[in-house]
Amino acid sequence: MLEVRSFDGTAEELSDFVFQQWYATYRGRMLVPHWSGDYFRWQLQVDDPTRRGQLIAAYQGSTLAGVVLHFPMQFAVGGDVFPASQASWLSVSPDFRGQGVGTALNRASRAFHREHGLRFQLGFAYFGHRASLASKFWLKSQTDNTSLVRGAGFWIRIIDPKATARWTLSRFESGLTTLVSPLIPALRVRSRPQRTIRPARQTDVSTCLKLVELATHHCDLKLVWSEESISRQLGLHGFSKALVAEVDGVVKGFVTFHLLPIVGRHEIPVGILDLVIVSELSTADRNDLIDSALLGLQSEGAAFVLKLRVGDHPAGLFLRRGWYCQLADSHVLVTWAAERQHLPPLRRIHVLWR
Repeated sequence: MLEVRSFDGTAEELSDFVFQQWYATYRGRMLVPHWSGDYFRWQLQVDDPTRRGQLIAAYQGSTLAGVVLHFPMQFAVGGDVFPASQASWLSVSPDFRGQGVGTALNRASRAFHREHGLRFQLGFAYFGHRASLASKFWLKSQTDNTSLVRGAGFWIRIIDPKATARWTLSRFESGLTTLVSPLIPALRVRSRPQRTIRPARQTDVSTCLKLVELATHHCDLKLVWSEESISRQLGLHGFSKALVAEVDGVVKGFVTFHLLPIVGRHEIPVGILDLVIVSELSTADRNDLIDSALLGLQSEGAAFVLKLRVGDHPAGLFLRRGWYCQLADSHVLVTWAAERQHLPPLRRIHVLWR
């Protein structure tokens, strides 16, 4: 008999389960991220007993059949600020497919959100390949509870063209990457006496909170950061890293980033830019701050870098040599805890890709 309850394993066991289910389903057809135990400790605080309720799992006896994972955050739509969550990593073992495990997990997830006063869970449904199960599940079987927000794509910066071309599953993309490789400029950062780029420190937290509010004031839907949540992004709790740009001794912008291994033909490290908060910087300082982050990711072996494209950064920021725009291949959607509610048009949003 299926039992839905909190996940009771380790971060490494969670990592192994999620990756193995995704790999078994999509191997050779779609790219598969490999979230590590350390990643889940950072993002989901798996080792904190008070956080276990947000890790929802389905068991048959002692056998893990599926999981869906959340991290609660404050959100804002217009002037309305409320608690909700970002959710991802819905994973069902192929041995239990077609037995209602995903629906049971979603039902338990909605109950968890109602119990804790969370309005919805926000996530992504990839539609870029016919093998993807996400759109089929969320947009066909869960339509009464789920609303589409907008499409999402990526900005891509290739760092190592040869490694990227060997890795991608698409022959077209492999050939195109090889073709454009001579056009990809080397990374460099200019030195300016009045400007310093350095790793983030604890003393930067309050300033970074103010900067992220300034940079995202135009967004129709956005995450509302706290000192604790922003400090995790700044790398002050491990895993993620951050660089800040000081101009005349004052922090004016910051970028947070991490490495995520992704399996194509084989597994390679990929850089993920999470927060690119640069609205108070000049164009030159914006570019130098981002390129400093790319150089850091390059030193750690990243073959290329991704930045979610949902309208939360200044227009034209990535319209420069070396960056490429990928068309939208995912839906951003919300699943309501209770009754489905009306959403206004949400053209620009500020969320994390998870």
